[in-house]
Amino acid sequence: MQMSGKWSSFWKNITTFEPDYFTVGGTMAEFAYFLKQGNLWAHVVDRVKFRIFPRMMIVPGFPTHVDVEIASACQMRCPMCYTTHMPHNLKGLMDWDLYTKIIDQCVEQKVYSIKLSWRGEPLLNPRAVDMVKYAKEKGIKEVAFLSNAELLDNKTAEQLVDADLDWISVSADGVNEIYNEIRAPADFEETKQKVAYLKKYRDSKGLKKPLIRVQSIMSAVEDIVDEYVGHWEDIVDRTNIIADNIREFKDLEEDAFNPYFVCPKAWERMTIAHDGKIHQCNTDYAGKMILGDANEQSLKDIWHGEGQRKVREGFRKHTYLKDLPACRQCSYGLKTETAEILGERVTKVQKYAFVGRIVENEEVTIKSPKPRRKRKSRKKDEA
Repeated sequence: MQMSGKWSSFWKNITTFEPDYFTVGGTMAEFAYFLKQGNLWAHVVDRVKFRIFPRMMIVPGFPTHVDVEIASACQMRCPMCYTTHMPHNLKGLMDWDLYTKIIDQCVEQKVYSIKLSWRGEPLLNPRAVDMVKYAKEKGIKEVAFLSNAELLDNKTAEQLVDADLDWISVSADGVNEIYNEIRAPADFEETKQKVAYLKKYRDSKGLKKPLIRVQSIMSAVEDIVDEYVGHWEDIVDRTNIIADNIREFKDLEEDAFNPYFVCPKAWERMTIAHDGKIHQCNTDYAGKMILGDANEQSLKDIWHGEGQRKVREGFRKHTYLKDLPACRQCSYGLKTETAEILGERVTKVQKYAFVGRIVENEEVTIKSPKPRRKRKSRKKDEA
């Protein structure tokens, strides 16, 4: 007997686990890594709250993960990124007093992880290293960020390692000329050298972190997956290929969405912009629904406040398309995702695809390369 759309969506919601930035490289490698770090129990609790609670629509006392945007500006103009076209009034840097106020509350509420990036380049904030160090010294178990690495000079790399950064994800789309075009004004070989120095310094200290990941949009590497992995396999701990993603949808019809979709973000995380505004989620780039202001309210009050309750009710009652305007410009609830790839081309893709798995789209099927034998020794490092 076939389940109705409502119950089929509910079952999929509680049984499907989407890959996220906190996976280290397989269950056993993840287990070993957190065992060595002394965070195993905290990590298990975090995974239950982050993955299981949202599927059952259980509201924790406080989110286990918080996105803290220390910079919403970026020096690059990547064609697929919302920040390239973002209004100037949404760009800025988080000041130190606001940051410490946020972190102190996160520590008090036993937040497991924070990510210091969202729409912009975190290293544009002159106190980025201090911010990592402050959060770690206060007791946040996992502190990380995404970066384009253009500002990752040797001194900054050393400071980030010494500040106890847990992981860094470097966005590097394509190789050589493709990379240089997308990621202007950065240069591919220079970026490789910067990331290589980060790993070299980390290894010279006998440390396992920060874990270093590099990722590319699929359209930039779909014909050169082997070459892309080959460029990075001795430099980073993990290589990812992710689906291209439209950062702002326009004129999407309601029937393009699954009406019974339940977004886990309303139960798993909080997203704080550089100015202290709490956005509906980390895909509400334009701030279509502001839930509160960290300058004036406590984070706990906002988490349990009227705005956040409205978001959750929108999914519980299946009225999110009517009540939550940001959801109309997000790919998560689409029945079939359509991603705009560089130029005029349009292709259908999965949300995320990792090296070692099959990546599918409308036109091609790419089987990612198997790890080469010389990578075997690297498994020990990843653990």
